[in-house]
Amino acid sequence: MKQATIIKYGHADEAFKIQEVNSPVPKANEVCIEVEGFGLNYADVMARNGLYKEAPKIPFVPGYEVVGKVIKTGAEAPKSLMGKRVVAFTRFGGYATEAVADYRALGIISDEISGGEACALATQYCTAYYMTHYFQQMRNGEIALVHACAGGVGTALTQLCQLKGVKVIGLCSSDEKMEYLKALKVDYPINYTQTDYKKWIIKNLGKRPVDHIFNAVAGNSFKNDLKLLAYGGKLFCFGGAARSGKKNNLLNDVSFLLKTGFVSPLFMMMKAQALIGVNMLRFADHKVDVIGTCLKELIELYNNKEIAPKVGGAFPIEKLAEAHMALESGKSTGKIYVHW
Repeated sequence: MKQATIIKYGHADEAFKIQEVNSPVPKANEVCIEVEGFGLNYADVMARNGLYKEAPKIPFVPGYEVVGKVIKTGAEAPKSLMGKRVVAFTRFGGYATEAVADYRALGIISDEISGGEACALATQYCTAYYMTHYFQQMRNGEIALVHACAGGVGTALTQLCQLKGVKVIGLCSSDEKMEYLKALKVDYPINYTQTDYKKWIIKNLGKRPVDHIFNAVAGNSFKNDLKLLAYGGKLFCFGGAARSGKKNNLLNDVSFLLKTGFVSPLFMMMKAQALIGVNMLRFADHKVDVIGTCLKELIELYNNKEIAPKVGGAFPIEKLAEAHMALESGKSTGKIYVHW
């Protein structure tokens, strides 16, 4: 089998090497999947740059989700999965022609769904679904603020909020992405490079109007969000894109923490607010059934045409570096997918 291994940190053109290795052997609770393709996530970019502490040490194979056909089952995995086309959460190792996954963290899919759409469901839509449906009950008429709204998770959050009747303030960084957000029917699209979003929201929607904030950026945006969060509101933190592109050292770590700020649980309690951290890797490690539940319910929503994942680009494996650079540039929208 083949795999795309990160052999050195740094630029995508130099980081990857396609290697021939032995096929993986699934553990008791795993299946082995013959991979059609895999999705990219921003955590992959951070891992490639040596900035993602969850990643194994180099050399390693990144990749959180794959789509393909089950070709082997472990002793405890249902034999009925053999031959089924599935999308699965892989917990690293997805950039390969064969990959193993816990059978509880996959969903059976039809041939009608494209590889890119399916991979979007596995990580990005699961992350969004956990925050909008699994963890809490959002209500009609509430307001949500979505950072990086034109990205994969942002697209998912928008569609899932709309299913609940929640109005969406969507932040993006270009005129092209503004058009994308308008096509998504975002209620209040804002290009934050041209408009101070905190001032705009307060002026047009009032003080502390936002019931749900979804932040994958952190840094200075986190302080702004706390000033916009309603009494009784929830702020979800599921990434730190503002940390990307900087060397992994103590000075940069401290600078990032200072920009993000410090939060007192007592002060949040006084405002009846909640700060929730979301890390799908932790669910993969300790509560894998959460991923399986979210994924299966998302597949049902897709089959019922209630959600429509957006694919921002499909690249052959020979253009893996180009796919990484597209995601890292911040100019892409929707899911980036790579196929063998």
